[in-house]
Amino acid sequence: MSSIPVNAKILGKYLARHPLKYGSLSLISDVDLMVVIPAYKEEGFLFDTLNALYDCERPNGKVGVVVVFNASEKDGAGLVERQQWCAQRVREVLAPMAPEWMSVEVMEAYRLPVKHFGAGLARKIGMDAAALLYYQMNHPEGIMVTLDADTRVRPDYFTAIEQWFEDPARLGANIYFEHPLEGKLFAPEVYGGITKYELHLRYYMQAHRFAAFPYAFHSMGSAMAMRVVSYARAGGMPRKQAGEDFYFLQKLIPLGGFGEISSTVVYPSPRPSDRVIFGTGAAITGHVDGRGSVDVTYNLKAFEDLKVFFECKSELFTLESAEYENWTYQLSGPMRSFLLNTPFFEELAILKKDCARQEGFDKRFYEVFNAFKVVKYLNYVHAHFYEKAPVFDMALALIERWGMAGDDFMLESDLLECYRNLEVKNPAFLS
Repeated sequence: MSSIPVNAKILGKYLARHPLKYGSLSLISDVDLMVVIPAYKEEGFLFDTLNALYDCERPNGKVGVVVVFNASEKDGAGLVERQQWCAQRVREVLAPMAPEWMSVEVMEAYRLPVKHFGAGLARKIGMDAAALLYYQMNHPEGIMVTLDADTRVRPDYFTAIEQWFEDPARLGANIYFEHPLEGKLFAPEVYGGITKYELHLRYYMQAHRFAAFPYAFHSMGSAMAMRVVSYARAGGMPRKQAGEDFYFLQKLIPLGGFGEISSTVVYPSPRPSDRVIFGTGAAITGHVDGRGSVDVTYNLKAFEDLKVFFECKSELFTLESAEYENWTYQLSGPMRSFLLNTPFFEELAILKKDCARQEGFDKRFYEVFNAFKVVKYLNYVHAHFYEKAPVFDMALALIERWGMAGDDFMLESDLLECYRNLEVKNPAFLS
């Protein structure tokens, strides 16, 4: 049986389990790449974002753009009216301005349940509608991209994504991003804060790779791309109020065929936001009002401990449960404490029952020690053993661990430029 019928079946099963509740797409047809943009109180940014897409170089295939205007059941009538006005303006003014190779469609979803209201649900509404359209077109290999309403793109955005997915083995990707570090749109403290926060993001990911964690990728909701069948295989976008990109990627990345598109750039906004409790907007809000700090990050020592653990993890396959505690003495105290005071070994026992061979255990080990477990580990050891440290110091220390001279870096912006260049020149791919 060919891959197309199988993939169409997977997509059909997903759609049967997730029927559309907020309308479908009708204007877009015969597309190869679809961009889904959630829009909540975004009239000050959305029009610039759409214009940036219009200015992009023409790809070989057709592009569809889906803007999902949304509001919760707790939002007042005035806000809903603003959303409706903006939606109508996009339909009547902005959509007709799109180039002939692009179609723009608007979806409206109001009075969404507060329990699930957030960017995750808005993304899901648009992405599920796009999935249904691809299914109706018998195009389960079609490409779906997530973008935010306040995010601009480089003119080669569509052509770079299209070229990357020309290889059928490529199933999903993160798109390289850069926050603006200067300008007149925001106060100087915003640009100073985003410089440190982006340095933290890049250090955090590279520290995971230093520790040899295989699924180390950014979680940026404005910079994800995937084939629609992979979206279905990963279970679709979760209805999370925050962090939906992280939760979704932890299901998508282990499917394989995931990498980084470093041949174009997405420019997320550095603006403060109170819509979610964590992420870029929340971090910058905390920085500006003094309630939070973007100056510190996780201690590199915690990643060094994790690296040692991963290097000897294979030994666990042949051990009996009575031998676990003695085995942990080769690890650092913080790492040992985490393993012995959490359910890790109970979870490991379940995994080992399903693994007949060492090879299978090594491959599936990261189902137990996944990205969620790494976060729990980092929070545990920083609560009990390590202190977070200045992001500049930790990012510099990691650079030096790679054998690079640190004397040339005096400012966070200098170090950030180094990390950016490393990512562009060394994109990762997980087969």
